[in-house]
Amino acid sequence: MTTKRSLSIAAIILFIFNSVYAQESTSNYCSICKDHTHSEGAPYRLDFKHEVPFILSSGLILGAGILAPALNNTQPFTVEELATLNVNSINAFDRRSVNNYSPVDAKTSDYIRTGVTILPILLLSEHHTKEDITALLTMGVEVMTITYGVTSTVKNLVNRTRPNVYNALAPLEERTSARSRRSFFSGHTSHTAAAAFYMAKVISDYHPNMNKGTKVALWAVSGYIPALTGYLRVKSGKHFPTDVMAGYAFGAFTGWLIPHLHKVKKEGPLSKLDVQVYPGVNGMQFSLKLGL
Repeated sequence: MTTKRSLSIAAIILFIFNSVYAQESTSNYCSICKDHTHSEGAPYRLDFKHEVPFILSSGLILGAGILAPALNNTQPFTVEELATLNVNSINAFDRRSVNNYSPVDAKTSDYIRTGVTILPILLLSEHHTKEDITALLTMGVEVMTITYGVTSTVKNLVNRTRPNVYNALAPLEERTSARSRRSFFSGHTSHTAAAAFYMAKVISDYHPNMNKGTKVALWAVSGYIPALTGYLRVKSGKHFPTDVMAGYAFGAFTGWLIPHLHKVKKEGPLSKLDVQVYPGVNGMQFSLKLGL
């Protein structure tokens, strides 16, 4: 599959989905819900007290990611060291990618990583989500700061050599650059996966009665974007397959987890269940309260 064809497919399916998603302005009517009836009510809880742990956690993780490169004392390879590298030291699964090198594919993956920021347009274009855009953008920032912070920290702890370092066809300045030992895991893939899965999760949560076909298309697009990014990163010689697999898994999980943790608990027989544990005279005591 050529890069041009891959990008064309991605653009077409994203355009089709956005065209279907961005329609009506009647509060109850929804073109992507079953029977065109939208389930009212915001699915997320965002208040200052509840948000403090998320803000602090994402801030600390971001700070660690920013400091990690400065604290990394690993030196790039010298020309003499390049001659001593042994391809056979790479596991058999990843070894096949050491001969890949394509500046065009590397640049294309850069464009996709930058272009993925247009995904919030989907939230602004649909009246059920755009009313809560401030809260949704807050969660989006948390997703991306956590993704960046963890990715940067792991890269600078692992210091894995990129596949193009083993490739004599790659320019010497790339093989001996400081970033030549920041292969695991793929930041491009984790970034695009986090953004894509975050958008899919939010749209799904706002439309619990979404048509099956639309839901399949939504998650297919969300899965395709980071998969294409990862494919291009391997083909360009920037990453091993396991780099992009790990980046995909982490980014997708983060993009899904943050909105999931913000979801409003549904009312039910156990929704008002309160369990407390505290010390007593004769040992630990338990308190069980159930609101009816």
